[in-house]
Amino acid sequence: MFNIKRRLGRERKRIQDDDDNDLSSSGPSLPHTPTPRISSPSSVTTAIPDGRRASEPSTTIAKRPPQLERLTSEPRVFAPSSTFALSERSRSRSADRREDPLGLTVIHEPETLPPCDIIFIHGLGGTSRATWAKGRDPNYFWPQRWLPYEPGIGNARILSFGYNANFAATGPSPITGIADFAKDLLHSMKYAKNERLEELELGQRPIIFIVHSMGGLVAKQAYILGKDDPLFSSIVSSISAMVFLATPHRGSNLADILNRILAASIFNHSPKLYVSELKNGSPTIEALNDQFRHFAPSLKLFSFYETLPTSVGPKKMMIVDKGSATTGYPNEISKSLNADHHTVCKFDGDQNSDYVSVRNVLKTLITEICPKDQFLELEQTQTLAAELERLLGMRENHQDDLDFFSKRWTTGTCDWILSHPTFTQWVRKDVESPTMLWLHALPGSGKSILSSFIVNHLLKDSFCAYHFFRFGDQSKRSLSTCLKTTAYQIAERLPQFRQALKDMGSSNKSLEKADPKTIWNKIFVDVLFKIRLPATLYWIIDALDESDHPQLLVELMQSIANASASVKILLVSRQNDDLTSTFDRLSVVVPSVYLPFEDTKKDIRTCVEREVQYMRAPQKFKSMVIEKLVAGAGGNFLWASLALVEVMRCNTRADLAQILESIPSGMEQLYKRMEDTIIRKTQDRPQDRRLGHTILTWAACSRRPLMLKELGQALQPEFSVMLDLQFTISRVCSQFVVVDASDRLVMVHQTARDHIMTTNSILAINATESHEKLFTKCLSVIEGKFHRRGSDRQSDDQEFVHYAVTSWAYHFILTSDESDEPLLQLAKFLKGNSVLAWIAALAQQNQLKVLVYSSKTMTLYVRRKRNRYRSTNPLLHRLQELDSVESWATDFLKILGKFGQILLTSPLSIYQQIPPFCPKGSMIYRHFEQQAPSPPPLHIGGITQNVWDDGLARISLGSKTQTVAIACSGPCFAVLTGAGEINVYDSTTFELQRILSHAERVCTMSFSSCSNLLVTYGFRTTKVWSVRTGNIMYQIRNPLGSRAFTIAFAAEDAKLVIGSNDRLIRVAQLSDANPVWSALHPGLLREDTTIDRPVHNVPWRIAFNSTASCVAVAYRGSPLCVWNLDPPELISRCMRNQEYAGNSWTVVDQMIWHPQSEEIVGLYMGGQVFRWNPWDDTQQELQAYGSIIASSPEGKFFAIGDSGGTIKLYNFQHFTLIYQLSCENLINDICFSPDSKRLYDLRGQFCNVWGPNALLRADESVDHESDVVSDVASFPTAAVSEAVAEVRDQVTALGVQYSGRYHAIGNEAGIVSLIDSTEGDHSPFQLYQSEVALSITHLDWSSDGRYVASAELAGKVVVKRVQLDGRRGSTATPVFDVKLQVSPEGIKQILLHEEGNSLLVKNGPTVIVWSSFQDTNLENDGNSITSPDTKWFKHPKDPSLLLAFNPAYIRLHRWDDLSEVAVFNIPKVSFCSNAHSSQMIDRMDDLDQITKIGSIHTNASGSHLLLDIVSATDASQGHFVSILQTSTLKPSSGGISLPLTHIPPTIQQQVEIPLGLLPKQRMIFLDKDYWMCSWRVGASLTSEKVQRYYCLPKDWLNVECLKLCALLADGRFFLPINGELGVIRCAAMSH
Repeated sequence: MFNIKRRLGRERKRIQDDDDNDLSSSGPSLPHTPTPRISSPSSVTTAIPDGRRASEPSTTIAKRPPQLERLTSEPRVFAPSSTFALSERSRSRSADRREDPLGLTVIHEPETLPPCDIIFIHGLGGTSRATWAKGRDPNYFWPQRWLPYEPGIGNARILSFGYNANFAATGPSPITGIADFAKDLLHSMKYAKNERLEELELGQRPIIFIVHSMGGLVAKQAYILGKDDPLFSSIVSSISAMVFLATPHRGSNLADILNRILAASIFNHSPKLYVSELKNGSPTIEALNDQFRHFAPSLKLFSFYETLPTSVGPKKMMIVDKGSATTGYPNEISKSLNADHHTVCKFDGDQNSDYVSVRNVLKTLITEICPKDQFLELEQTQTLAAELERLLGMRENHQDDLDFFSKRWTTGTCDWILSHPTFTQWVRKDVESPTMLWLHALPGSGKSILSSFIVNHLLKDSFCAYHFFRFGDQSKRSLSTCLKTTAYQIAERLPQFRQALKDMGSSNKSLEKADPKTIWNKIFVDVLFKIRLPATLYWIIDALDESDHPQLLVELMQSIANASASVKILLVSRQNDDLTSTFDRLSVVVPSVYLPFEDTKKDIRTCVEREVQYMRAPQKFKSMVIEKLVAGAGGNFLWASLALVEVMRCNTRADLAQILESIPSGMEQLYKRMEDTIIRKTQDRPQDRRLGHTILTWAACSRRPLMLKELGQALQPEFSVMLDLQFTISRVCSQFVVVDASDRLVMVHQTARDHIMTTNSILAINATESHEKLFTKCLSVIEGKFHRRGSDRQSDDQEFVHYAVTSWAYHFILTSDESDEPLLQLAKFLKGNSVLAWIAALAQQNQLKVLVYSSKTMTLYVRRKRNRYRSTNPLLHRLQELDSVESWATDFLKILGKFGQILLTSPLSIYQQIPPFCPKGSMIYRHFEQQAPSPPPLHIGGITQNVWDDGLARISLGSKTQTVAIACSGPCFAVLTGAGEINVYDSTTFELQRILSHAERVCTMSFSSCSNLLVTYGFRTTKVWSVRTGNIMYQIRNPLGSRAFTIAFAAEDAKLVIGSNDRLIRVAQLSDANPVWSALHPGLLREDTTIDRPVHNVPWRIAFNSTASCVAVAYRGSPLCVWNLDPPELISRCMRNQEYAGNSWTVVDQMIWHPQSEEIVGLYMGGQVFRWNPWDDTQQELQAYGSIIASSPEGKFFAIGDSGGTIKLYNFQHFTLIYQLSCENLINDICFSPDSKRLYDLRGQFCNVWGPNALLRADESVDHESDVVSDVASFPTAAVSEAVAEVRDQVTALGVQYSGRYHAIGNEAGIVSLIDSTEGDHSPFQLYQSEVALSITHLDWSSDGRYVASAELAGKVVVKRVQLDGRRGSTATPVFDVKLQVSPEGIKQILLHEEGNSLLVKNGPTVIVWSSFQDTNLENDGNSITSPDTKWFKHPKDPSLLLAFNPAYIRLHRWDDLSEVAVFNIPKVSFCSNAHSSQMIDRMDDLDQITKIGSIHTNASGSHLLLDIVSATDASQGHFVSILQTSTLKPSSGGISLPLTHIPPTIQQQVEIPLGLLPKQRMIFLDKDYWMCSWRVGASLTSEKVQRYYCLPKDWLNVECLKLCALLADGRFFLPINGELGVIRCAAMSH
């Protein structure tokens, strides 16, 4: 019996393990249900792999973050290449098959609209994944791993259907036959959802089935059933083709054998109906074939059949022969595959002939059944390109360079490289082949053409990216551009890499301004090299020696040695000593080979023969010409091509013989001859010589190659319009200049440019004089184009205008210091009207970054000029012009920093809307003041700032709040308070988005790399929050007594790492069902000895590097130590150099890792700043003192804060101070914004946001900087820029007289001041100050202006009689005061009666009115009622009445006793959210709970009220704005439903802050972008649009101040800013 059991077990195992295919199965397939993450009593429904749902006890189970889902539930997507096979195959255990999902699963979702859907259906015993993967290895899952990368197929959506066809399963099965499987398929096609629970929308595009074995019968049955069912007929009608793989259309003999085995099984296996249905001639199959033949003619049918027998037990047999595997229908196409029944749907590589057959059929089907307009259209391609350009911060045109060189290739040349041993060794797939190949040769030897040949060859079958450095194009000499271009090409082909770039973009980790090293680390090292590529990536880089930093690129490539990806790099360049030594060092780390490119005679002969064959001469003469040219070329392609041009122009043999004899050997001699030819031909035509010299100047000195159309415009008006410019160029410039395939003007070769720049002839081009000439031309074109406002419309010369607008600064910085002419021209340009038009043009072209580059060049020029003036006559100095240029350089940076987004939205705002917001001492304001009419269209009063301030915002978290730490990531920043709350703010508007309450003190916090998660570590628990929703995603209980010094996300945000005071590093896997903290190498940090004695070392500072692979630990009793975490080992101790501390050590107070290197920056206990590389033990110190330190995200800068409140900004590379900001109050924490353009600091209760010029100037996003780098290095470092921030007491209350002259403001120091609106500067003067210096929270006036009421934070409310006599005689006499016990909600409102004899105070839910001001200090002397959730307003028409507003009603009360006299109902409303959606509220009870009254405004006459009802949720906030006639609010009209004038939804969606009503029924509001807008109530939406007047700058957008803003009856707008009251008067609004 035992032997029988064992034999049956072996037989069953053999059947199961035969590649889990049709008639091959695993054991019972049990769904795997994840356990809950947090234990707590509740019940949730969780998804299980088969698409069903199960309910089980748990607590709230948070959804995994997207990147974790990709890691845990979805295998990585790897694109195959027809050149390379995947490595590291591993056979999965049979248990893995049970986790293959049931139902319909999307396995590939294209980023654009798919042309069709491809659905895979497995057979008997198979699963939705294992059936299609050889050896069950997911790396061979070809529907996901290979098909998405096949041209023409990857645009389709690919799905896989799984059903429980496990014939070896025990017990009963709920689905028993093929028809049941078919119904399950139809149901899934109708109702299945994707992972985002979105509809699959199957049936809206053609469907192709790819089916194996019994899966073909299921597909046929589903088609038949669906055709007759109206519920599914629309979906089934979209089925266009079926591809059958060994489908038993007529049954199989194995079915009987299998059922007999199951019946005899001792494991309680029962025979299955669906197995019986597979028998030859079964009624099910016969009926199916009889019905399907009627539908078959409308389908495209392909049938593949097996040709090899399949092992079944000890025998081999044909499972489905050809006769059964084909239908025999007339429209069927059949083909054999060299496979058995198991391997007919599994392939060992994308070069497998069977796979190629199936793939080709699929490609043909897609082409035939999908309408052409459903393929990836040009618009979709442009969308994808635009998205990649945005993510990478670049404009892509790499194809132009390849085309340029490819068109110069001659058939029959360059193919020698394909058989060269060194090249073939490099191109091989095996691991022993070299990674790097350096192909070097002399100038002019055809390197770039050879590179293009190699690229085109590899692109046919391989994964290839490339870049051509171009000496004539400054942007293409940039190493950053090379890296971004390569990343662009890889992202086009590799969705996983593209998604990583998207995640990087969503976290606002901009690559736009990053330096090459940062780009390399972020894109290549941290992302690409960690991806297991589908095939080897070939990367071709041509003309490396023409790069700005060739050695740096080679050095960066050392990290390829540690890449998981298979990358092969071919570098092509000239050979020089620097590159040779760099490659020698690289070869130690990365396997490298050299290939000297020397023998080019064969290719030169081929090129010459191809051209000479068209010569009309005897063959013998042609042969002589060929030999002469080949010999004269000496291996130089350039010489041969130039000589050929002259030879082919000859008309007679005599001419030809003379040319052959006179052509010199060597490029210099040839260039000299070309030069002499030009001079000779233009000797009698000075105009042509001047034209030729001008064209040569543009070709040699332009920032980038000019298009022919641009050149034609640049030559005017000095030269007439050319009839044929290209012909003219060849005539007056000989062969020095060529026009490439994209109609761009380029020098024929870099050596030609070098020659023309150094020759002594009359054609010589002097670099500085030429750049001055081009600078002058650019400015003259701009001034001519924009000589007056409004003249910047499109015209025929727009192309060169674009060049001039973006390039004048490039030419300006390369002019000579000896000439004053460029300075005078620029100063004149900056004084005129064109400078603002230039800025507007940059905004229209989305090129505002040019402002940064222009500012840099102007600053550098001024420094150079001042340096030169030290040795020249002071009487000749142009100091006024220099000051003007320097001031404008500052203005350009500030305009971009403060108004950049406004300019992009409205470029013309630079003329009138932006300058008034600039400081009065700025150049742009003075320019506006001189040009603007009187009175100006826009005037800003009340602001005393005369110079640019680096402050962008000052956010108060409340007087009782103590700020602790700040972190920035993506579009928001988070501030941690001492109470354990985390305030999350929008980084653009500084608006509070939400408050996360950890409910205990928090030690540390950190954002995830993708910015979608925030982790906080408290005393008892760690919580991971969703930044978007504020929900807790994970909660982990902390070890008792452990306090974390730092916490970080690691492993692509799938893991948390902490370092704590108990000398342990702990990790928590967020991919676990219940994440817990576990110690990582418990003995790692337990180094209980110092240098000279044993000591119990307790860490007091811990910091992880950017990848959490290393940790730095500071102790009080021993040096700073750095540990490697895997493997666990001590790297080094920080011992100070002898020059600093006598080779001793000092306690480290603060330290951080450099984000992109292995260095540490820190502060010693004495405050000294140091940087230290623990691997080579090098260090450097600064004699600067600080108490806190932070690094910019890309590592270019670090900042320290000292005990005096000063922030110092340092350049990391040079370790030098570049900026200093002095401000009062102690600094608690500092951090940089993700784009490194801002600094945030915490001081007391405030968070300050700074925008230093030093950070804006560091923007590297402008490409044309390469030639300026050396200039910058040649001059002394600029003096450290210093700024002083004046911190004023913030305005906390505003009381306006709507139509009066005087207005009151209260601040946090308890001072109430008045503003006289008739004065021009609107500056305040103090009226009185409270006895206790606490914030004034509310102010209100009587209508006659004789009384003012104020409320203080501590609850004291006073009313004072004011005697107004300007600044000299104004007095305030107390007439009433009361001290209230403040409600926990605080004092909400105070209202003062029009005559000043009654006062209303809303203290929490309680409303109190004092109707007479006699001597009383008692809180209960007034009349009071309870009125929660109401906002009170003085009746505009009846001074005896008060209005109490609630979202559901309005109540009328009397002033004297608060008695209610009438109630009015507010009709139900729909709310427009920020997402532009509407939600109808059906029940008034719900309305009360989710809405509130936002604000109430009246017009000047009091006839109408503007009512704003706000609907607030966690995710959004919506407004319902309506207008109400005051006349309806009468005591006698109570009980009615008020008639409201509704604002249309399209207008409602634009409203951010309603402000009031002005004459002509104009509703005034701030829109979502904070533009001041108006809309005439009742106007037609088609004829009248919202009118915009001006936009508030970002440093005015403080949410606390916006709550206090007010609009007056004459259109003036009041808004507090930095302790002052800004008064904005717009002439267009007051008319």
